[in-house]
This record gives sequence, C-alpha cells and structure tokens, in this order.
Amino acid sequence: MAKRIKKPTVKRQLRAEWFRRYELGESPPKIAGVDHFDVRTVRKHIELAKQEREVKEARSAVLRNALERHYADLCNFAEKLDAEIAGEGAISDTLRDDPMWLALKQHLPRSPLWNYLNRWGLLQEELGELREDIRAGLENEIGADSRLSAVKAAEDSGVVSGMVEALAFHTERRARGATGLNIEENFRTEPAGKNLVSIEYGAFPLGKVERQQVEAVRDALVYWQSKVTSWEDYADINKRFQELQRIKMKVKDELAVVTLRRIVPGRCKYCPL
Repeated sequence: MAKRIKKPTVKRQLRAEWFRRYELGESPPKIAGVDHFDVRTVRKHIELAKQEREVKEARSAVLRNALERHYADLCNFAEKLDAEIAGEGAISDTLRDDPMWLALKQHLPRSPLWNYLNRWGLLQEELGELREDIRAGLENEIGADSRLSAVKAAEDSGVVSGMVEALAFHTERRARGATGLNIEENFRTEPAGKNLVSIEYGAFPLGKVERQQVEAVRDALVYWQSKVTSWEDYADINKRFQELQRIKMKVKDELAVVTLRRIVPGRCKYCPL
C-alpha cells in the first residue's frame, strides 16, 4: 500500500530545517521522500526560506548602513564641538541647537562632558563681565590721567580710546599667559603733517598728536600697562583663563573617546530602529 502524502502544512521551523539541509547539498526530492512531503511543497518552502533570508539580510544591511551613518554624524558633531572649544570662545547657538547635541547627550547622559560644557558657558559669561570691568576701569583711569590733559585738550584724535583698546588687548594676552605688547617693539610713530605725529601701538592706532606730546602718550602707556596687571579684575580674569584651559583639556579628552572609538554607547531619539 502506498504511503499517504501529508498535507502541505509547514511550520517556519521545518521550513528553516529544509533550507539548511538544501544548502548542505540535500536535494528537494530527497527531502520530500525522507519527510513524506510533496516535492513541490518542499521546493516552495525552500524558496520562501531563501526569500526570507534575503529580506532579513537586506534589512540588516540597511540597518547597519543607517547605524554607521548615525555614528558618523555623532563623531562629526563631536569634531565640530572640539573645534569650537579650541577657539576658547562661547559655544555658538547654532551648535547648541543642532539635533546632534541632543543625540550625543542622550547617548552619553552620565558623561562628565555636560558638566564641563555648563561650566564652560558660565566661565564665558564671567569673562565677558570681567572684560567690560577692565575696559571701564581703563577708560576711567586713562581719561583722568593728567599726563594726557594737553593731548585731550588739543585735539580729538582718539588717543584715549586707542590706548584703552590696546591695553585691553594686552591685558587679556597677559592673563592668558601669552606675550602682550612691548613698548620698545610695538610703539611706532610716523610724521603726519606739520608738527603732527601718528601713533600706533601694536595693531591699534592712537591717532595724531603734536610732536611734543608723543612722550606723554608713551609714558602713560608704560605706566598703565604695568598698573593694570595689579588690579583685582586682572587676577580674576587670569584665574578664569586658567580654569578655561583645564576645562578645555577635559572636554577634548571626553570628545576624543567619541571620535576615536567611532561607536557611541546608548541610544537616542534619532537612532535607527
């Protein structure tokens, strides 16, 4: 009596088993004979299993590509942030509003990076206030300097405002630990007409004064350049710049982990499903 052919009811597990055996070299007719199924059913489910695998592999490839691009976006953003910090200025609103800011924060919610960046922002505010205080102090003190009375009375050349700009620049350079302006090297004069001399200090024009007033301007510059570094505001801005350097290195270390590892742990709202 011939064996009864089973109805073609095939579960996913059996389909996968047939496909595995088929890939190992077992033919559909042999599989059908051993498992008592119609060969057409076996062929159909082997083809279905092949299609399912291809779909799964395609989905995996798409997901892998999406993840790679997502990680690349995170790394690119970390590099932008690193470049922003290198400039030692305030972090731009454009960068803070970038969706990748939120993405990186969600990937690394416990990273000390965010506390460092918060402190960075506070330091920038404090430095801005100290710059204004130093500039205001220079304007008041230089404006009241009796050595410059004749200069101010004689013309409106902007000597005081030029000195304020030059000394504010010098003060910040010194507070950062860099070389400031040097009176011997950076104080320059050029003839500018009958009995007039044009003065520059570094890159800062101080306008035109009468020839006999040049020495008074020079003396005032020497005095206030030395005096400003004894101010409390100068000591405060120096401390802020030192802390800024420490924070900068810590931020760069945290960002280096992201850019060198290339894969960021955790998830964010933009992660591929």
